[in-house]
Amino acid sequence: MKKWLGRLAVVLCLITVVGVLIIYSGFRASLPTLDGSIEIASLNDKVILERDENGNATLTASDRNDLAFTTGYLHAQERFFQMDLARRMPAGELSELFGSVALNSDMGNRIHRFRSRATTAINMLSAENKLILDRYVDGVNSGLDDLGSKPFEYWILGAEPQDWQVEDIYLVIYSMFFTLQHADGSYEWNRHLIEQSMHPDIAKFLLTKKTPWDAPLQEDASPYVAPEIPSADLLKWNDNIQVSKSLNRDVSPMLGSSNWAVSGELTKTGGAMMSNDMHLSIRAPSIWYKLRMKLNDGSLDISGVSLPGTPLIVVGSNGSVAWGFTNTNIDSTDIIELDINPNSENQYMTKDGYKDFNLMSEAIQIKGSEAQELKIRETIWGPVMDFEDGKTYAYQWVAHKPEGASMGLMAMETVTTVAEAMEIASGVGIPAQNVMLADSEGNIGWTIFGMIPKRPPGVYDRIIHWSDPISTWDGWMTSDQYPRVYNPDHDRLWTANARVASGADLAAVGSSSYDFGARANQIKDDLFALPTQVTEKDLYDIQWDDNAVFLSRWQQQISGVLHNAKDDAFTPYLTEIDNWGAKADANSIGFRLVREYRNQVVDTLLGEITASCIEYDKNCNYDRATNQWEAPLWQIITDQPEGWLPPKYQSWAFFFEKMAVEAWQPVISGSVALNEYTWGAYNVATIRHPLSAAVPLLDKLTDMRPFEQSGDTENIPHISGLVKGQSERIVVSPGHEEQGIMDLPAGQSAHPLSPYYGTGHDDWLEGKMTPFLPQATKWSLEFTPFR
Repeated sequence: MKKWLGRLAVVLCLITVVGVLIIYSGFRASLPTLDGSIEIASLNDKVILERDENGNATLTASDRNDLAFTTGYLHAQERFFQMDLARRMPAGELSELFGSVALNSDMGNRIHRFRSRATTAINMLSAENKLILDRYVDGVNSGLDDLGSKPFEYWILGAEPQDWQVEDIYLVIYSMFFTLQHADGSYEWNRHLIEQSMHPDIAKFLLTKKTPWDAPLQEDASPYVAPEIPSADLLKWNDNIQVSKSLNRDVSPMLGSSNWAVSGELTKTGGAMMSNDMHLSIRAPSIWYKLRMKLNDGSLDISGVSLPGTPLIVVGSNGSVAWGFTNTNIDSTDIIELDINPNSENQYMTKDGYKDFNLMSEAIQIKGSEAQELKIRETIWGPVMDFEDGKTYAYQWVAHKPEGASMGLMAMETVTTVAEAMEIASGVGIPAQNVMLADSEGNIGWTIFGMIPKRPPGVYDRIIHWSDPISTWDGWMTSDQYPRVYNPDHDRLWTANARVASGADLAAVGSSSYDFGARANQIKDDLFALPTQVTEKDLYDIQWDDNAVFLSRWQQQISGVLHNAKDDAFTPYLTEIDNWGAKADANSIGFRLVREYRNQVVDTLLGEITASCIEYDKNCNYDRATNQWEAPLWQIITDQPEGWLPPKYQSWAFFFEKMAVEAWQPVISGSVALNEYTWGAYNVATIRHPLSAAVPLLDKLTDMRPFEQSGDTENIPHISGLVKGQSERIVVSPGHEEQGIMDLPAGQSAHPLSPYYGTGHDDWLEGKMTPFLPQATKWSLEFTPFR
């Protein structure tokens, strides 16, 4: 018996080993081809794909269409699963892969019908651009077919990858609209709730649009003047409302970016220089794919980051002009209250009288379940959306329009000056972006890329009826009507998602969820503190600036509170706060104490003040109505006006002390020792593969190592968070790309067995400058026409 049991054990071990080898072999089979030669029947001429040791790619061809094909091939072999997610999310098709767990997301997204809208937009393409897209799609599908096995994620999910289509390129663009704008109307809706539930004077004070921290490029005509705090008699306190911590900016901080430029008057080379770091979700692999594209005749040499699923460089330099983006947060959406025909619920009022709703149905395919039908009502403005208040609303969004998404950004491949780049602004169909421009002649400029609707004068961040002819979108602004700044006298430009325009330009583009101005203000100050003969490292250092300029006043405030308390129990905390270092440093205990104290004050005081809005609508969220709440908050806690302290607190001093005690509960309760309560212990970079949390042990292969970070999620240049942060760091002077810098957080490849999986991550964490251009070739793949 022992002999047979031994033999059985050996057999089982062999079966296990064979099984593991089979799985490993299949896993390896989905690696991209790195070296050799591939024959492609549809190529016009030879194309060379070179990769350096980090997988950074250079494509060299004789024909732009061949570049498009090989870009698609490269993207598919390295990133197809990530591309698939990017097309499925805006289309509302994730349930086909993940089952009913994704159904709610799909129901919310499918209402926009972006796959159908993509088809309409494609019909507007020029023949030249349509051919480039067709060739890119051919390349994607060829690259997918040439893998020895489907990407490993599909084995895990038990699914088959579906071919790429031209519509999918547009869906990837629409995915960025979801990321950067409000698909659900949350900004305008929450402003509406505040205004409906609170006294007009209180609402106006809480929804201020300007603050003393603003640093617009277009200076305001008059300086900021703090408004008068309204009488507390107008407040509605409600002790029965449970105030929750709704301002959760760490797990889900505002998505944005920073960019700036200096003219050739300030640089060592005489060429202008541009810096850009886009703040998005950080995942493995990186969102962006580093790519250089060249034509043999020298007519094209463009480098930067591409977005897999599309055939173009999103941010980078073409040798003459460099450009980078930050989200503008201008008004690109409107919620429209509909007047329903009292005699027919299927009609709504327009300026031309009642119109029928366009009724349609979409079938959402669900893995493992029957399809779910989604019924949609469309208006001339956009789809009907349910805000659960008994009324009927339509939602108009730039992304819904055929011109909203396009291939206009490809024009950046050939522009030669900043002035020329500014002229293409109104033809670039992307979520509206602050574009920072710098050219080899030393010029710098700012304008907006993305479609901007023409509107008659009015207040469009409020919900209004559009049944009259006054309130409407009347086509699109032209490039010469866009706000712009060109070669300012001080030779510096900056944007950071906060308000950039002023006066008539601001009225034209409108106000949406502009970020608070502290980050932009600090970048501005950093730029004016630069030495002469600016180099790339000087601008790169600003990306790493973690000086806690904004939070310093909060440090002074809580320090004063604790000194005045004269309570020995506060002494160890006060010691750390007084010696905090004034930086968002991973090793700082004081920074974390100050930051958490502020968050506690914010959540409690603003939550109590806006409790009547939660009573009016349980989903009311003041933080989604404005990012400028720091201004009224600081005015309240410094002026301490009578009646503005919630009645449950006996004095402002008592309130502040209680906020400190509640903020520092983990230490006070003994759960964490004070000497271990560093900022870095909380601010740990968590960069994961989309599937690693759901698949045991996958994280060991796919996820980047956790890292205690300096920086913060808001209000300083060095943006770093738990799951979101600087998705790339670029500094480049056009014509001097070999001196440029480009850091990416999680490598080029999506395959854990790739020789360059995750490369660049440590450099990104530690601030080691990575060259902008791909370096010495390690792998070379030749594509040749099949004859």
